[in-house]
Amino acid sequence: MPVRPPSLRAIAAFEAAARHESFTKAADELNLTQSAISHAIRSLELRLGVDLFDRFGRTVALTEPGRAFVSRLRLSLNLISEAFEAPGRPGRARLVVAATAGVAERVLAARLPAFLTKYPDRELDLRTIAGPAEISGGDIDVAVVYGAGACAGLTQRRLAGEVLFPVAAPGLERPRRPEDLVRLPLIHQAEHPWRVWLEQLGLSDLPTPAALTVDGPLAALELARNGAGVCLARGLLVRDDLRTGRLVRLFEAEALLREDYAAVWNPASPRSDLIRPFVDWLAQAMEPTVVTPTLHAA
Repeated sequence: MPVRPPSLRAIAAFEAAARHESFTKAADELNLTQSAISHAIRSLELRLGVDLFDRFGRTVALTEPGRAFVSRLRLSLNLISEAFEAPGRPGRARLVVAATAGVAERVLAARLPAFLTKYPDRELDLRTIAGPAEISGGDIDVAVVYGAGACAGLTQRRLAGEVLFPVAAPGLERPRRPEDLVRLPLIHQAEHPWRVWLEQLGLSDLPTPAALTVDGPLAALELARNGAGVCLARGLLVRDDLRTGRLVRLFEAEALLREDYAAVWNPASPRSDLIRPFVDWLAQAMEPTVVTPTLHAA
């Protein structure tokens, strides 16, 4: 007896929630209620026998099984999309660009429309990945990641540096000095521990009890926006929140991170004629965002 496939609504709900790492944004995109998104994803979790998201109140983050599932799912959705392209129809040159969720949502989304304006004969397919390792063996042409590290056999090009500083919702109590942070709920994340910023101020012994701990920068920012506490934010990821007033910067001191944003691709790719112009353009588009920090992180 053939296995009954999951509903397309559940698949669409999961893909949108995974892309935004938010049930609320997925509901807005699909014109559904947040409860409908939650129930659809729960039905997938029960079917698969794994949790696809960690839930922190109103904030969610993909689990490792969730990241693996969405990667496989997007490959399948891409094949379906390509099947609907009319055979023989002249089309635009298509480039598959991948990025980690934070980079895709907070760095690329605001810039890619300008690329398509400059190159109207190009088409971009933007996907989210867990890390640069996913570029190998798939149909991804180029990945844009923060902290690429050593990627054997892949070409890397630095795009921009990054800084780190504390932010909070405007309604949260504003500390006058860094030492006052001990009186506020602090959001911890493994990628950017508080010591990275505090050590540069000579406050490495300052206690930083964790109110909440998350495994990614987007979840930390979402918690901060909801008033759950203070988090350390990367400048490029938080730029729009600062501009709109959803978050405020607490101190001018910032730590320069050792990791950079980088483009990563296979040097043997037959699509190098499409990849290199895109990387050249993106390097120029991101250059004005590089800031000169006052502190340097280890």
